[in-house]
Amino acid sequence: MLRKALFNIIRQEQRDIEDKLEKEERRSSPDAGRLVGLRQEVTSLRRELEHFQDV
Repeated sequence: MLRKALFNIIRQEQRDIEDKLEKEERRSSPDAGRLVGLRQEVTSLRRELEHFQDV
């Protein structure tokens, strides 16, 4: 149960960051540094979720 809760928290964080990334990409002049940081964070969260394949 705790693993599933942790998975859900990480997944929600990933969705939030993906939303921020999408908004930044749609801006007329996106901040390149912010894009890189958000992409790295999404990648990191995806890697974390790989540890929860059994959930």
